[in-house]
Amino acid sequence: MIKIQPFETRTQLSNRDSLSFGHEIEIIIDIKGADVFGINDVFSDYKAKLQAFNDSVIYIPKNAYTEQMKRVSQQRQSLHIAIVIEIKNYLRHFDIVRINAATHLKPLADSFLRVQKLSFDNQTNFIDNFLQTLASDEYKREVALLELGNWTDELKRVNDICEKLTLKHFKEHSGKTGKGNSRITRLAYEASYNILVEKLNALEWVDGDERHAELFTWWNARIDHYRAMTSNNLRP
Repeated sequence: MIKIQPFETRTQLSNRDSLSFGHEIEIIIDIKGADVFGINDVFSDYKAKLQAFNDSVIYIPKNAYTEQMKRVSQQRQSLHIAIVIEIKNYLRHFDIVRINAATHLKPLADSFLRVQKLSFDNQTNFIDNFLQTLASDEYKREVALLELGNWTDELKRVNDICEKLTLKHFKEHSGKTGKGNSRITRLAYEASYNILVEKLNALEWVDGDERHAELFTWWNARIDHYRAMTSNNLRP
């Protein structure tokens, strides 16, 4: 029996990393369908609480985005989509080794889809996590086999530009308060996350592994990733 593991150190994540983790969960469930898992009620509440937390950290209307931000954002999205397409194209390759590599990468690629629904600022951190995961020991061999290095290097270059624009954007709007108290909205979001996890684990206990295994395996891998981030932050 598999279940979503506890993530007690989640509270030690920065607001930005906590939002990134939260949006990853939101996107993967949106892709797979909340109704498939029977969690429409708690997932709707989770999304609402996540959005409230997102808006309370810093609220910057889209009409405040500069033309440069729009331009590099489009470039970043195009590169990200191209990498996903490259991975899926290799599923039809004649070489079984490359097919297997693409098969291993596909769940990861799918979990990082719909990044365009995030704000410019959240996309920056989201893509950074995507690139870090591709470079990890679990996936770097497959990335090399599929010759994705040039693509990921270029995506990192563009995302680094976005990171600089993100920091500049935050500085320019640092005097603007978010919509609500981020401490309060984060507590509400984290409570809704716990409820979501509790319901999914309970349903898995009743229904068995078949429906939940892929989602739970991915989820636990993301928890391991973010737990490592908190461990690194705590080092002297």
